[in-house]
Amino acid sequence: MRRHLFALVASLSLSGALNAQQASWTTAPTLPSEGHWVLRQTATMGRHEPFPGARRRSTMLSSRLSYGLDGERAVFIDLPVRGVGRRRGPSLGDVALGWKWRFRSENTGPVDTTRMSLSLGASLPTGADRHSADEVVPFAELAWMNISGRLGFGTSIGLEGGGDPYQRPLWADETGEVNMRVAAAAIWRIDPVVYSDSLEAATYVCLEMISNAEADELDGDHELLIAPGLLYEAPSFAAEISYALPLHSDDFTSRPELDGALLFGLRFLW
Repeated sequence: MRRHLFALVASLSLSGALNAQQASWTTAPTLPSEGHWVLRQTATMGRHEPFPGARRRSTMLSSRLSYGLDGERAVFIDLPVRGVGRRRGPSLGDVALGWKWRFRSENTGPVDTTRMSLSLGASLPTGADRHSADEVVPFAELAWMNISGRLGFGTSIGLEGGGDPYQRPLWADETGEVNMRVAAAAIWRIDPVVYSDSLEAATYVCLEMISNAEADELDGDHELLIAPGLLYEAPSFAAEISYALPLHSDDFTSRPELDGALLFGLRFLW
């Protein structure tokens, strides 16, 4: 039995499938193994309320391509596309380049693990005028994850945003203010109840909390969201869906309030 468990750990590590239990809105301290790639593509459809009784919709596509350097470090590039479905058509947003370091990794079983990571990088002013901060904007993020049996917990805290505000800012990182983003996730594995000695797919149910707050003002804009979701992870791909609902939001001065956001995502490992 022990031989089968070690074989499962080895096969998971080599394939990169230990990017497991990665929630939709909470950054996880996961990264591709050495010489492997991970492509995550998401579509986020939001509903915003510029003023009472009015509605504005937004659709944003995002692609993150990560490459594993040595098993504990990776580099990545983010390619956002904004304004999908709008009258003026979609356009490329500010491209971001980053580096991720998993500085703690303690595996206590075939699945059980505790991990922490640090991500550093910057977005570049590559976007169209209406979808750009017009300057280089740095970002930093810490992430933590613990998986014990079928239950996983994760949290992340990051600083993002800044530069010039977008022409019509809708999201927290578009207002020109530095945004502190704190997220937490609880993830429960529905199936399989117990892993076999072979590599297999798994299905999870997720619940996340997301907070966005202006970092340089104590009384600045703040919102708190709750997001239930589903996650399916196979050895070479993953699919996710999540819906974020507002629990609390201030009377925003820099952007419309968010009424809700639906996220679809796909991840490919090779």
